[in-house]
Amino acid sequence: RAQMCINNLVNVKSGNEKNDLKEQVLLSLNTESQLLFNKWKKHNSFNNEEFCNDLNRDYADFGNLIKGTDIVAHGNSKEVEDKLKQIFGENENAKSDREKWWNDNKEEFWNKLLSSVKGKGKEGNVEIKECTKDATLEEIPQFQRWVQEWGKEYGEERPKKLQNL
Repeated sequence: RAQMCINNLVNVKSGNEKNDLKEQVLLSLNTESQLLFNKWKKHNSFNNEEFCNDLNRDYADFGNLIKGTDIVAHGNSKEVEDKLKQIFGENENAKSDREKWWNDNKEEFWNKLLSSVKGKGKEGNVEIKECTKDATLEEIPQFQRWVQEWGKEYGEERPKKLQNL
């Protein structure tokens, strides 16, 4: 999550902020999916299911950021949060407005994330097959998702590290 591509979200222009925010989210998702695709190209073996899980986790993290439920409060995340507060305000309706805006656009956001890599066909050891959005992932609190992800990575990496000792 610390490496998620969100720089574009700070650059939302004044005037028609929500439309520009949407364009910047789409650009960020495109860049994020390309970076993720390139990361997987560097692996010796491609796992479509794991790649799809990565896309789903990134999508859910973007949702947390937009809805105001992101638990990261520094660096670019803080700048993006400040920008989102400028756009949606800070009154009692702001959080529900942000959530509604995300829900109104989330299918387009998912499709963008997926379409950015889906049309690539077979490139090196990477061949994108089917990837279905995990609708339940968004409902899991962000920290819990991260703990699950870190635990899985630890379980996979630990035996490799021990073998190298």
